[in-house]
Amino acid sequence: MSNQTPENKPHTAPTTSFGIFYPLGYIVVAFPKQEDAQQVQRDLITGGYDQADCELYTSEAVADAAQRNLTDNTGFLARLGWADEAVNAHLEAARQGSAFLLIYAPGDTDAARAMNVIRRVPFDFAHRYQRFTIEKMK
Repeated sequence: MSNQTPENKPHTAPTTSFGIFYPLGYIVVAFPKQEDAQQVQRDLITGGYDQADCELYTSEAVADAAQRNLTDNTGFLARLGWADEAVNAHLEAARQGSAFLLIYAPGDTDAARAMNVIRRVPFDFAHRYQRFTIEKMK
């Protein structure tokens, strides 16, 4: 997997929806153990992902970013949809010590491939960010 979209253009860094974290085309996965997140990252890279397509974040980094994101975006538009609830879930998992992977998986095949690797270890949740929905992956 590379940093290319179907149109053969590099994908951009994660984005927001009305200020709330909304990384369109990504799966955000929380793992109770950092070692499991690191193993999944290694397995994805071995399977062809670029490191930039499966970035590892510590619980501290996610907790800081999520708390800032929620504090800075309290308006009505920021609270539409489920994005703020997903960020709250990220914050709670981070506070409990979960490590995170942010995996670029824009298509259904990409998401299924990534989930096949993720399911090899215990994980708290996986949220797939699509154009109009945040899908809870199993």
